[in-house]
Amino acid sequence: MRKAHLHRLACVFFIITLLLTSCVTDLIFRQEKAEETHKPIQTEAPDISQRPQTDVPADSPAAVHTPSPDPVPASRGSTRINIRAVGDILMHMPLVEAAQQADGSYDFTHMFEDIRPYLKGADIAAANLETTISNKEKGYGGYPMFRTPEELLPALKYAGFNLLTTANNHTLDGREFGVEYTLDKLDEYDFYHTGSARSQEERDQVLIMDINDIKAGILAYTYGTNGMEVTIPEEKLPYVVNYIDQEKIEQDIKRAREAGAEVLIVCIHWGDEYVRQPNDFQIETAEFLVSHGVDIILGCHPHVLQPMERRKVVLDDGLEKEVFIIYSLGNFISNQRDRYRDSGVIVDIEIIKDYDKGTIELGEISYTPTWVYVFEKNGRRDYRVLPVGRFMEEDKGDINASALKRVQEVWAETTDHLGEEGFKINK
Repeated sequence: MRKAHLHRLACVFFIITLLLTSCVTDLIFRQEKAEETHKPIQTEAPDISQRPQTDVPADSPAAVHTPSPDPVPASRGSTRINIRAVGDILMHMPLVEAAQQADGSYDFTHMFEDIRPYLKGADIAAANLETTISNKEKGYGGYPMFRTPEELLPALKYAGFNLLTTANNHTLDGREFGVEYTLDKLDEYDFYHTGSARSQEERDQVLIMDINDIKAGILAYTYGTNGMEVTIPEEKLPYVVNYIDQEKIEQDIKRAREAGAEVLIVCIHWGDEYVRQPNDFQIETAEFLVSHGVDIILGCHPHVLQPMERRKVVLDDGLEKEVFIIYSLGNFISNQRDRYRDSGVIVDIEIIKDYDKGTIELGEISYTPTWVYVFEKNGRRDYRVLPVGRFMEEDKGDINASALKRVQEVWAETTDHLGEEGFKINK
């Protein structure tokens, strides 16, 4: 009985052991399967370049978006202005008398008819006004105290000028009245002007001509005023006319740059009269100007042509740039008839602003030889400023034989003296 009971217990224990072993084995198997299911898959990245290309809508989740290259900026190009400049407008009394009409008024227009096509259309057309403007009450006069009727101004406007500089040795010929009246009339006839002033504030206001998105600053100075400064009240001398003073010029250049000038032009009255080469003072002053950033120097006063040049200079900051200098533009109009004093030039200077390079540079520079033709008309002496190249052949105009000969001489004198290396000569 006891043995049978023990046998039954052994069987039950064996069955329970089998059941427990089976359960444990199943749990271990399930755990291993679970770990395999969640184990990360280590594979090489697929080579999508070998896959066939398919059209996938851009808004599909499967679409691959690759960044576009930065767009190439469009060229902004360039802009430019051209500056045409002449020398001295020296109104001797024979010219004033030639302009007088039967009713007592004055008309100078015909004197510039031939040269007008060579000045019209310039962005800046500049001349040295070497006379004061006067009225009947104060009277008119030529050398040595130039005082000219205001009718000269509309004639110069008709010719094409829009800028007249007023710093020269005859600025004070009309004394304080002459300075103020001249500037009042220049304003009335809508001329830009610089070189003399009616107040300190006006003197310190740099002339900036903003044309075609190029800002040109223009300054003007003279070596002296023939001793006439003694007629001006002492308190007005610092501003009434600009004298060549390096300290003041340096201040003006700084003021011009601060006002936004991108191109600096200095119109300067200097040198020895009737001498065809610059003196030491001119050369030294020119070096001072270019070393302080001046781009263009337009000289007057000798009443004859002096050389011109375009050259590269290295500034104090190491930058290199090209400048243009003409030491004397000669006479534009006067009654001076001696050889070399009866002629001058129109210089034409192109300024180019390149937006892409961020530069402003000199472009083409050319010149037109000019000559003052004096002739008889209706029993009176008269004057015309001629473009020399246009009148060099016998069939080109209504000038007499002696004038034709002189025109041909002026062409040779001018082109030989100024040369053509780097310059174009206009006919």
